[in-house]
Amino acid sequence: MPLHNLDLYHIAWVVPHLSDAIESFGSVGLRWASPVVRTVTMQTPTTEPTEISISVTYSIDDPMHVELIEHCPGSPWQMEAHGTPHHFGWWSDNLRSDIAMLVSEGHQLQAWMVGDDGQPSRFAYLLTTQGVRVELVDRKAEPQLRAWWSGKAYI
Repeated sequence: MPLHNLDLYHIAWVVPHLSDAIESFGSVGLRWASPVVRTVTMQTPTTEPTEISISVTYSIDDPMHVELIEHCPGSPWQMEAHGTPHHFGWWSDNLRSDIAMLVSEGHQLQAWMVGDDGQPSRFAYLLTTQGVRVELVDRKAEPQLRAWWSGKAYI
């Protein structure tokens, strides 16, 4: 596996209501970036590119972040089982190469953000051979996310 344990930086849950989850997780000391609605173009192996809007936030304290995503029916961000993590997120220094490597090892590419060239861009979800979902996130997104976690607007 081309991923390094030090590049694991978040764990994510899909939750029924973002504001309720923020309040619930806050009771264990987590502090949050301002929630945003992101619209991304997503694709799966069986669908055409589709624009999807999600409500999302991250906890702001290093080293491990918690991502909360509000349930979005008909998207990769649907609630599957209450209380179970949706995915684990790793930084990737070469997104497309890391996707190819994981697929060659038997992992299943599930969904990805579509780039201008129609290929995976910024992030992708893969299902491991053990049934765990991982997200590869292009490290180029790190400065933007760190700015958001430090209180700046997410752009």
